[in-house]
Amino acid sequence: AAVFEASFGLDFDPQLWRWKYETGGGRCIAASLTREGPIVAHYGGAPRRISYFGEPAMAIQVGDVMAMPEVRKHYGRNSLFFRTGATFLEREIGNTVSHLLGFGFPNAKAMRLALRLGLYEKTDDFKELVLSPRAIEGWQLEPLPAGWLQRSAEPQQLWEAMLPAFDGAIIGLRDRAYLDYRYCQHPGAERGLYNSFLIRGVAGEPVALLLAREHGGSLLVLDCLALLENLPDALRLFAHWAQRERAMASKFWLTKGWLDRLGMNDCVEQDLSIEIPCNAWNPGPDAKLLYGKWWLTAGDMDFM
Repeated sequence: AAVFEASFGLDFDPQLWRWKYETGGGRCIAASLTREGPIVAHYGGAPRRISYFGEPAMAIQVGDVMAMPEVRKHYGRNSLFFRTGATFLEREIGNTVSHLLGFGFPNAKAMRLALRLGLYEKTDDFKELVLSPRAIEGWQLEPLPAGWLQRSAEPQQLWEAMLPAFDGAIIGLRDRAYLDYRYCQHPGAERGLYNSFLIRGVAGEPVALLLAREHGGSLLVLDCLALLENLPDALRLFAHWAQRERAMASKFWLTKGWLDRLGMNDCVEQDLSIEIPCNAWNPGPDAKLLYGKWWLTAGDMDFM
């Protein structure tokens, strides 16, 4: 907790920590200057089941990369900060260990440092779309009551229909078990952060499931389960509802490699100054193979 607060200037949230590292089986390396001394550096990660070019695999979302001020000013390859990160990658990410891939959401400064030290390579950029509102003829959007995600079979149906489009890509599984863990067991659920919306088509069939929260004065779509050809209109309809019912703009965060395929040229694209890394320290899939292949949204960030 002390290292977290000194590193990020934010209050430590013990509930979020338990959700990630106890309930979710998170992994970490913690370091001290002496055997009996306090922790001064930490490098963690949250495991994630993925579809890797159509095959099941494991990845880990790197996070909680932090150090006390007296350690943070030393960044060379002989530094404790570097050794903590390198040890984590050697133990957790690569061809011969538990997680084939690592990914994360470092800011530009942290990414430059990791690139210079040889820990990461870049695989994509994270972008924000300011959604254009539009009513879609025949489609209806329903805000869902609490507990619907855990009771209904429709989220699993939508996910199974969506998944084949990613046989040539990489995506974190969004099945029923994951949705329950991410949006029902997350501490944010108890605080009322998350809202679920179902879009039905002309015949009443489920077309899309959207998970959203308020963020920065807008409604941010965290996840959307839909056939890719239905996703742009689902987002436009959500923006239409948000404008009409909440008088709020709507946004969607997505890896840049997918923007052209969605073809949402009516949206305003903005840079988040976040780059998506991969492991470059431990032997694993080459960054060139991974470049532009990750489907990542705001819901893939454990702290959102």
